[in-house]
Amino acid sequence: MMQILWRLTKPLKSKWLTRAMLILSLAMISLSWATMTVAQPQYTPDPNSPPPKEPTDSTGSRGGCAGDTETKLTVLAPQSHVGQTASTHPTFAWFVPDSQPYPILFQLYEYDANGNRQLIKTINLQSSPGIMTLSLPEEESGLSVGERYRWQVVMLCNPNSPSSALVAEVEIDVVEMSPALKMALAATTNPIERTELYASAGLWYNALGEVLNSEDGRTREFTLSLLENLVELENSEAVQNGSEQGKRLNQIIEVLR
Repeated sequence: MMQILWRLTKPLKSKWLTRAMLILSLAMISLSWATMTVAQPQYTPDPNSPPPKEPTDSTGSRGGCAGDTETKLTVLAPQSHVGQTASTHPTFAWFVPDSQPYPILFQLYEYDANGNRQLIKTINLQSSPGIMTLSLPEEESGLSVGERYRWQVVMLCNPNSPSSALVAEVEIDVVEMSPALKMALAATTNPIERTELYASAGLWYNALGEVLNSEDGRTREFTLSLLENLVELENSEAVQNGSEQGKRLNQIIEVLR
């Protein structure tokens, strides 16, 4: 009788053991996937990108219009090299140190054949503290692939005194996306994975725009990681160009944490 009972329960035990092993395997896969998704993005700029046409440093020595903060009005973009985008309607981002609202002008310039900048767009905004973003409207004509532009944000501390305005500006290159990157992006809708793809391809504006425009809660960590990548790159070039962009970005990271 006991032998019969053992033979009857043996398949049952085997079934539960198989199920337990399957659950454990799935749990390990999920853990591995989670670990992969929180891997830090690595921004790798194009080493063949031409240097900036003009100096790209912020104006204004004080921290914000009120002058009571260490952080300054700062574009969240490369300055020692020219950041790239594969979008004709990219997302621009900058950091505002002041808690009090001030008028802001977003201005976009293109370069003519002689290398002189020409103003092509002005958008009036109101400042808000922290990271601000602006994406060019899709219904309007966008930027041209293969062209370089310059964008700036002007914070009007006192509209009646233009000299009190704070200005942060930088250049941007519009490039064509590679077929391999298009294929990889088409295979995923995960904002973290897409950010990693853009960053490794040297597309700074696409990478940062992906995380800033996403509602995924994990993207905040990726935003900080991208900025930390940029701090390292900017600091490595600071000796040659004297830029303080790395220092400013590092101060912003501390505030955002």
